[in-house]
Parts: sequence; structure tokens; C-alpha cells
Amino acid sequence: MLHLNDIAGLNLEVSSKCNARCPFCSRNKKVRDYGNHMLTLSDFKLLPQELFDSLEWVSYAGNFGDPSTNGELPQISTLIKEHNPAVILMGDTNGSVQNEAWWRELGCSFSDGTMFFALDGLEDTHAIHRKNTDFKRIVRNVEAFTGAGGVAHWKFILFKHNEGQIEEAEKLAKEIGCSRFFVVSSREYNGDCRKPVSTTFDLKSEIFSAYQLKTISQEEQAVCKPYQNHSIYIAADGTVHPCCLAHCNFITEHEPSFDFIIDLIEKHIDQINLRTTPLEEILRGPYFRRVTQISKTNSYCRMKCNKYRKEALGKLILRDIYF
Repeated sequence: MLHLNDIAGLNLEVSSKCNARCPFCSRNKKVRDYGNHMLTLSDFKLLPQELFDSLEWVSYAGNFGDPSTNGELPQISTLIKEHNPAVILMGDTNGSVQNEAWWRELGCSFSDGTMFFALDGLEDTHAIHRKNTDFKRIVRNVEAFTGAGGVAHWKFILFKHNEGQIEEAEKLAKEIGCSRFFVVSSREYNGDCRKPVSTTFDLKSEIFSAYQLKTISQEEQAVCKPYQNHSIYIAADGTVHPCCLAHCNFITEHEPSFDFIIDLIEKHIDQINLRTTPLEEILRGPYFRRVTQISKTNSYCRMKCNKYRKEALGKLILRDIYF
């Protein structure tokens, strides 16, 4: 049974909105209605101090939205830091929303954290994948963020159209204040965003499937995230889940082997929203108890949440430079 003081990390979808139109995003796979939602500053004021006391990190990395579409994010970050100055903030963004003043304000809360900015190429190639984003604006926002003390990492997804730009992008990353530049493979490829031809690597699905077979052959059980890294996921609509994968599959139904989660969420949806139910009650409730039981032997959970997870994720990184 989980309690507030068991939780060391919050994975937050502070907004379900996104300005970008990336072709492989989960937003394109929704089969269930999930409109524009936002975790507000008022929502965070509902969270008990007991939760903040045990927190070590907060990640703004949701399933369907970009955190920068939440205009209150600088104030939310300040509030979290006021509750517990030791909490490390992290996030993933395309960086193409809000102005430089907004990013400077946010950067003040990220001096000991990390914001991952997704820039998949240079000015002439970036928007082939990150459709509807502005490369020059992102660069200005990164500079504003790092200028205020924020720690920025440049995440570069590799495609055929940008594989000749890695060294130039790495140089620019250092110039605009990034402390890290790293290259990863894409989860998918298509006719516009083709697989690189000069770099050999395994696809994400292949890597994780290999480790899934390893756990099954050794008769190991999956370890659900609240018990693996002591984290929970809060979606932009206020619902609370053991992990982002549970919420994502509820909205997209993209993974048949994880379909048990759909009936569970439908059954308990009215009791797992932090706006109507105390967080402690949600953690101790039937939804969390049942998920953590079933997940131990579920094939999808075995693939995503096994003891080799960090090793598998590490294989996705094709180049990694710290400045």
C-alpha cells in the first residue's frame, strides 16, 4: 500500500495542449476523447505539504502536451521550490511557445534541474519532424532560459535529413548555453522522416522486446513504477496513475497486451482525480492496488518496467556530449 511519504517523484502532464504536429506523437493515436486540459496553480495548492516533504524530483513530461503551453508553469515551479527547495525539476519541451521573458522566469527554478529541448536538426531541417515549430524562436528561448541559470540539454532525434548536421548542431548547442547535446533514434520512421543511412542502431521496440524476453526467460516480474522509482503520474485532467503508460493506453488503446488498464480506469475514473479525491486516498485505493498486482506478470509491463530499463534506454543514445 502506498502513502504520500513513499512518493519521491512526480511525473506531471501539466498541459494536454501542444503547438507542434510531430508525426509519431501519441496525440495522433487517440481513440478516446481527451481535449484541452491543464494542471493549474490552484491544483498544486491542493497538494499536501506531506507530499512535498518526501519529493526528490518533479518531471514535466506528459503524454500528449507540451509543458510550455501552460502559462502558469513558472509560478507552479516557484511554488514547488518554496515547498521544498531540494526538489529537482525536469521537463521535455519543443521550446517554441512563450516569449523570452517567460523562459527567463522559468529558468530561475531550473538551476539544479534539467529542461530537455527538442531540436531535430538546424533551421532548414528541424521542422520536417517538429512540424509547426519555429527554430529561431526556440534558440532565443533556450538562450533566455540558460541566461537565467536554467540547465538545458539539446535532444536531437536522428533522421536521414539531419544526420549531416550533428557537428554543427553540437557547436550551436554550446554557444546558446546548453550543458549537454545528445542524439537519439526515433521510435518510428516514414517517407518524410526516414531512417538514417550512415548510422547503425536497433529500434526502440527491438531493444525493449529483447529485454522483455530476458525477464520472461529468467522468470522475473515487472516492478511497477510507484515501487520501482517511487513515482506516480498525474495527467492534465487531474487523474492520478501509477505511470504515464497507463494513462496513455487508456486514451490511445494502442497496446493490446496492456488492455487490462482500460477497464480498471473506466471503473475507477471518478475516484482517481486529485480535484475530487485526496491524493492519499487515491494511492491507497483499489485502482493502484490492482494495477500493481496485475503488472507483475503482464507482458507489456515486463517489457517497460524491468530491472534492465535504464540499460535499455541507454542504448537509444547514439551520441552524448557534455559541455
